[in-house]
Amino acid sequence: MPALHVFDLLNEPAKAPTSGLCVLVGTDYFLHRQAIDTILAKASPAGTDNVRWFDDLPEWSDVIDEVSTASLFGGDGIQVAVVPNVDKRIQNRDSFLLANKDRLMKYAKADYHPGLMILVSNSSLGNLSINKILSGDNRVIDCRIPEPSTWKKDEKVIRKKAPKWVSTWAKKAHKLTLSHDAAALLLELSHSNAGVVEMNLLNLKLLLDEGATVSAEQVQELVGGWEQKNTFEMVDVAVLGRSAEALQLLDNLLREGQAKQQIFGGMSYSYRRFVRMTRGMQRYRRQGASSGAAAQKCIADELKGSIKYRGKLTMDQLKSLGSARITHFMRWLLEADLDLKNKFSNSNLPLEKLLIYLDQEFQPPKTSS
Repeated sequence: MPALHVFDLLNEPAKAPTSGLCVLVGTDYFLHRQAIDTILAKASPAGTDNVRWFDDLPEWSDVIDEVSTASLFGGDGIQVAVVPNVDKRIQNRDSFLLANKDRLMKYAKADYHPGLMILVSNSSLGNLSINKILSGDNRVIDCRIPEPSTWKKDEKVIRKKAPKWVSTWAKKAHKLTLSHDAAALLLELSHSNAGVVEMNLLNLKLLLDEGATVSAEQVQELVGGWEQKNTFEMVDVAVLGRSAEALQLLDNLLREGQAKQQIFGGMSYSYRRFVRMTRGMQRYRRQGASSGAAAQKCIADELKGSIKYRGKLTMDQLKSLGSARITHFMRWLLEADLDLKNKFSNSNLPLEKLLIYLDQEFQPPKTSS
């Protein structure tokens, strides 16, 4: 059974454990804190007097004592122990998870728990036996935002929920209303990192009026700045067949110190918009619309208010690219993402290839029938 994702926990706080053992997995510190705050609101409503935060590699005896002893001054809440980096090996000592594997199994299986032990692991629990015990009871909480290029079905489902989380958090914490497009773009520009999303929301709050409704264009301008704007311009130029000019714009961005992953984020957002429009156009065609009407409808669905000044350009781009080429976009993005993180991490080649793929002279492979 897969882990409970933090987005689902935030939507249904009743799922939060109130005793026993739970493990947060993932490297996103901001999502860790959201998960912990949600759990503590239910398990320890009296406040932090009932919560003890341990340093790396604490002694088992200290942790188990904390969750087995009632506080004298803690009010009605139970005792909670939070242990960070439980998968981390420090100074040749086994990680907390490995060193106390049998103890944790016994604790997890116990019928009664007077307290709650929260473990924070940067990596997933994989095939560990304790994972099978805890996952079935919503006690493994996934605190990661999958990359947009993920091929795993369960991660795709979570990725689709991520913009909704951005919008919900923006409204709750900062009184900003973000459209789905604005939230999706902000997520891209924040490299799928919740902490960076939060910093960018703080910047938007400073730059906009209280209670403002934020469009994708404002996110592009105020968060991405001129670099991100030039990334979108670079894609526009490449789609028009001006590959040499697009490659020069890419070189300019890199020379200005723009990170390759951030450039890729902007490119990925643009490419996936073409994918969504192509799928929308195919859907309208199946419903009986003509080719022209289907194209107009899918562009209107995607661009919404910005169709007034982007509609004609987008139509020309869709015609220039063709659905046969756009069919390959998601695979090309996944390929570039993996290359940037692995064998071509110090090379510009993955980004250059994405631009070349848009050139009319490049013939994409034919899809198998």
